[in-house]
Amino acid sequence: MIIGRATCGAYGLRKGLLGGTMDKKKRTSLFRFIYIGATIIAIVLIGVFLVDVNEMATTFKQLNLTWLLACIGCLLAYWLTDGILLHDITSYMYKTEPFLHSIKVGIIGLYYGALTPFATGGQPMQVVYMKRRDMPVGTATCIVSVKFVVYELSLCALFIAAMAIYGPVFYEEHTAMFWFSLLGFAVNGAAVFFIILTLVNKRLVVRVGSAFIRFFSKVKIIRNKEKTLEGFGKTIDDYHAAAEYITHHKLRAVGSFLISVINLLFFFGLQYFIYRAFVPVGDKSVIDIIAIQAFLYVAISFAPTPGGAGAAEGGFAAIFAVILAGTGIAVFAPMLFWRFLTYYLMLIVGSVLVVADEVGTMRRLKRSQGT
Repeated sequence: MIIGRATCGAYGLRKGLLGGTMDKKKRTSLFRFIYIGATIIAIVLIGVFLVDVNEMATTFKQLNLTWLLACIGCLLAYWLTDGILLHDITSYMYKTEPFLHSIKVGIIGLYYGALTPFATGGQPMQVVYMKRRDMPVGTATCIVSVKFVVYELSLCALFIAAMAIYGPVFYEEHTAMFWFSLLGFAVNGAAVFFIILTLVNKRLVVRVGSAFIRFFSKVKIIRNKEKTLEGFGKTIDDYHAAAEYITHHKLRAVGSFLISVINLLFFFGLQYFIYRAFVPVGDKSVIDIIAIQAFLYVAISFAPTPGGAGAAEGGFAAIFAVILAGTGIAVFAPMLFWRFLTYYLMLIVGSVLVVADEVGTMRRLKRSQGT
């Protein structure tokens, strides 16, 4: 889910932004239907086994309004800090862009990322929208690559902190999920190591990666060897450039890292406010819930479905069934509310921004053609 965010940002767009965008839109439409189908199946299966309709209706009626408003505020802060992170990196790698433009591009990236497996759609579309303001494609690609590097570092740091704080408890309560989270951490940690290695020894990374590609092409896992090798080489170039930018702007990169940490804390903390909305007097602290969410997020990070469909719902249900045990709250209601805030609301807002931007672009083109 996470590694693809960088690989897709480096490749494809250089072959022609217009053609790449149209292909991406077609794939996005396909993945949207796949996601909706997978989500419906997951929700139906969980609902069949866990839901008492009358109990769920009662649960929604008892929701705490103050904590509901806190949920919305936390979600808005998550979107805002994501845009601030993009704005910050753009300011020292290119120039200061309008703040609202950075917020818009950030949300559009989240929107397209939510619609594609492994979140591969976000970065390419962000580059497209950044180019609409005449930013060079190479610069835009490098910016989103740096953002990816910073994101990976902050995610790994928060997972390590969660392991130190809540690891033993999480292992006792959710052993299977614990091991899945370790696997997810290994994948994300490997991405960080890979990026660092491109800076230290770029040639070695290219040789090793090319050897793997050739091997997989021989066993017919990779069909187009030359195209894959070309894309891999360009991706390595972008990783290398991003790592060099970070080394040349160490203090600014530290600031970006802290913004990314805060951004993830808002995303993980959203689950705490949902928990308190349903359980106003609960025994879990905000630190506990953030740590639990870090485990869940990393565990489902490599789920191949758009938005982690199925894995996200199943993981949430498994974990919160334990947290809500004895409270009289059905886990299905919090899960629906959580999924609406973290996914469906993003689709609604993202769709509005995309349509509004397309309409604005068309109007500007008509005005320029008429003059």
